[in-house]
Amino acid sequence: MPRLFLRLFILLFTSLGTAQKIPRTENICFFQDAKTGKPITIVNDSLVYKGELKNPIILKHNNYPDALERYKYHFNINNHTYLVHDGCGPVLEYRNDSIVRIDNSFLQKNQNNASPFLYKNQICLFGGYGLFTTKNIITRFDNKTKEWFRLYSIEEDKPNERSGAISFFDNNGFYVIGGLNNNNSIDNTFQEDPILWHLNFTTLKWERKGNYNKLLKNCNPKNTFQDENKLYILTSEKIIAIDFNKNKITWYKIDDLIAYSNISYDNNSKSLYYLANLSGEVRLILTKITLSELLKSPIKTEKLYFSSWHEYALPILSILFVILLFFGIYKYLINSTGKYFVYHQSKNKFYFKSKIISNLDPLEEKILIYLFQNKKTYIQLNQLNSFLEKENPDNVANVIKKRDLVFSSLFVKLNAYFTHGENPLVLVKKNEVDKRIKEIKLNPLYFTLK
Repeated sequence: MPRLFLRLFILLFTSLGTAQKIPRTENICFFQDAKTGKPITIVNDSLVYKGELKNPIILKHNNYPDALERYKYHFNINNHTYLVHDGCGPVLEYRNDSIVRIDNSFLQKNQNNASPFLYKNQICLFGGYGLFTTKNIITRFDNKTKEWFRLYSIEEDKPNERSGAISFFDNNGFYVIGGLNNNNSIDNTFQEDPILWHLNFTTLKWERKGNYNKLLKNCNPKNTFQDENKLYILTSEKIIAIDFNKNKITWYKIDDLIAYSNISYDNNSKSLYYLANLSGEVRLILTKITLSELLKSPIKTEKLYFSSWHEYALPILSILFVILLFFGIYKYLINSTGKYFVYHQSKNKFYFKSKIISNLDPLEEKILIYLFQNKKTYIQLNQLNSFLEKENPDNVANVIKKRDLVFSSLFVKLNAYFTHGENPLVLVKKNEVDKRIKEIKLNPLYFTLK
């Protein structure tokens, strides 16, 4: 009997050692080992292939919930390889060809199709769907307590709930594109957010970058990988490279059809490993292709996002306000200059619309200067007689007659410059003591000193 078990064990070992390809199965966990850099393929939670699909070993592990194919979030942190369940909760570590559960949590099933990223070497998940609701929270796995906690961001403005979003992270922040939610839809219609969002890791504040390119709308976020600078979306016919920092997308044609089922990117060798469906056979093969080979046939390049109008609404409104303010000031100055007669005392000249008034005779100028000098108070009209008596002494009747002629001529000339409406150029009133005496002064609406 012992000999029979020994023969069976030898036969099993021999068949495992000579296996070159694995049968096609749904239960495959495919990732990169942080220590060796090799792609690791775990089939049916039982066989481990390190690198090439040959010489598998039996998987050793402690207890963990669900099949390994459900541990879709893979992280390499400080030479450690972690696998996280796609519903959040269980965290496994691939350690020395074994799977070890390290969390103190439970299978939450609360963040299916979430967007994974690293923040300060902590595993984080944004959004996801579970318990009949789509989320927009961030959960983080605490490396010390081995529990999940909420990572709180500044929530003045943040993305709405979503699952299945395209995402990318680097040392500075985390980007989110698209995704779907139906939390606010009574007819179960899925809604999309057209905004590209960025979470700044320094401030933990969300910011809107703009409206993302509509050509990304139907891309599958499951078939993505990233390096330090770009996110790559792989399809059967093309690869899409997204540069978030430079705001551009480039499409590349894939010459040979890639019938992949799982992908893993090695940043050291700049190569993509993937399990491909072998044409005509029900089995998989491990294939490697360099990133430069994938990106050798560019098709087109476009902008990743376009700035939303509301981002610039405040600056635009501010600029318009400043323009209107300056325009108003300009119009005011023009109108002020246009409606005022200005007397430059230092130059002893009269101006209207910045032009010298040159059609006044000397006596009219003297009277106008005198009125300017006393423009704040009413003066008796008879006080102007002195100007005419100095020029040509005569009897009072002739002086008054000539004064009225000069005064009338002066304001006929001034009136010719503009239409001043109902308000007269000269204000006239009767003396409070002797009503026979007229008092006058220049209307301040139309005369000013400088």
